[in-house]
Amino acid sequence: MGREIRVGRWAFAGVAAAGLACGAAPPPGPPSPGRAAPAAVRVQEAAAAPAPSGAAVAPPPVAPPAFTVPPNTAVLHIGDSFALAGFAQALRPRMEEHRVRYAVKAETSSYTVTWASRMELLVANYQPDLVIISLGANEVENVNPPAHAGAIRRIVKAIGGRPCVWVSPPLWRKDTGIIDVIRTNSAPCRFFDSDALVPGPLPRKKDKIHPNEVGGARWADAFWSWLMAEHLPPGEEEGDPAARRSPWSLRLPPPEEHRSRAQPPEGTAQREGPAPVREVERF
Repeated sequence: MGREIRVGRWAFAGVAAAGLACGAAPPPGPPSPGRAAPAAVRVQEAAAAPAPSGAAVAPPPVAPPAFTVPPNTAVLHIGDSFALAGFAQALRPRMEEHRVRYAVKAETSSYTVTWASRMELLVANYQPDLVIISLGANEVENVNPPAHAGAIRRIVKAIGGRPCVWVSPPLWRKDTGIIDVIRTNSAPCRFFDSDALVPGPLPRKKDKIHPNEVGGARWADAFWSWLMAEHLPPGEEEGDPAARRSPWSLRLPPPEEHRSRAQPPEGTAQREGPAPVREVERF
């Protein structure tokens, strides 16, 4: 019996030794000094180690500065029925979020010539830091659009160098030229081309003319995004010094913003022809 026990012990020891020879080993602990670390550990340590001095490291992306304006700034928004077709309604909560005094003065069936004589008094009463103009929808079928150029310039002149944006109506039909007249006569106000900058087609009311609530909100979303991108942050120097004093200062427009759609881009050869007759400005 004693001999059998001794044989069993030797057999167990042989099995354990065979297991160690086949690669069974206790769990790895931290490497002792002078002992090479396993490959996986070396890879992890290399990833965590700081980059050597002088090595090129890509800088993190710089986020644009957040839009901020001081509380209690004033924004005056004038327009026709399109201003009230979901557009001003969607802009208002954004204005209120920044504690802006947002005054909307809009009348149905009104024209650029309707507002030209009123702007000076409105600007004097509200002293706006930004003016938004939503006019032109009632003139898309005008038989003589250039005749309204003087009224457009008079509106802009009455704003007195304050930051301003003329927002063209999103067209539901081809116009007879009023959008181009606004585009070329609205400087130094910025020009927001709704047909080019608003994803379309916009959902419209049953009249198939005015945007409905969804369409007006989409129009306002595109305009607000553009306004945030074109806002000139404090400390940057662009444009007229008087306009820079406003917390709603805007960047200078690109050259094509006020260029007629019929005018070829800069650098394009133009066919020679008679010089255009300059329209006499009538206020």
